[in-house]
Amino acid sequence: MHDERPEKLADSLTEAVEAIYRTFEMRPPLSIEGCPCCIDTRGTDVLLTVPLRQITGQDLWRYVSGAFLTVGGKHDFRYLLPRILEVSVFEPANANDAEIVLGKLSLAAWRSWAADEQLAIEAFIGAWFEQALSVDLSEADECWIGRDAESVLCGAGRGGIPMERLLARLVEPNAAPVLADMRERFPSKPFGFWKDAPDAFSKVRAFLNQGRTQVANLPSVPFD
Repeated sequence: MHDERPEKLADSLTEAVEAIYRTFEMRPPLSIEGCPCCIDTRGTDVLLTVPLRQITGQDLWRYVSGAFLTVGGKHDFRYLLPRILEVSVFEPANANDAEIVLGKLSLAAWRSWAADEQLAIEAFIGAWFEQALSVDLSEADECWIGRDAESVLCGAGRGGIPMERLLARLVEPNAAPVLADMRERFPSKPFGFWKDAPDAFSKVRAFLNQGRTQVANLPSVPFD
């Protein structure tokens, strides 16, 4: 059903993850700040003492869920970002939802970061979306369509990631089952995490309602 071989998709995703590691390589921060009543329950000490690539998804889960809300700031988030993204794609059962992970990028003001850092993130998300599509399509022959791609799409919307390229990918022939499924069930009003990305939701809904209309013709949404 999908043109890309699984091993090729895995290689592309691995390359994207390694690019994130190279781009954001830095020394661990001396400490992670947070709300005094919350910091002790987040297990942040292990995030600074264990080698970055060895931090477990469960240890990261508590940090990510509270990042920029009750714990952490831009410096520690940038340090942990490669491992957060790696766990998200290769150990999803031990990771936060894509909507939560990518939504943290907006809180980190990633559009103020260096150009190479922004490009590395966009390339990673493109590879993640391809993997999500492949997972969604893996059982299409049994009339079951997954929703991983929509999860990444919604996360991209929450994170202020350009939607045009991801939406354009959905009109390619091998993504047809996912596109048809989204058109059939996409609601008229936001639900779940979509409510936190109203502009992106409106763009996706307009795209689905307009059939194969050029994505470039959809109204653009400025980044924060």
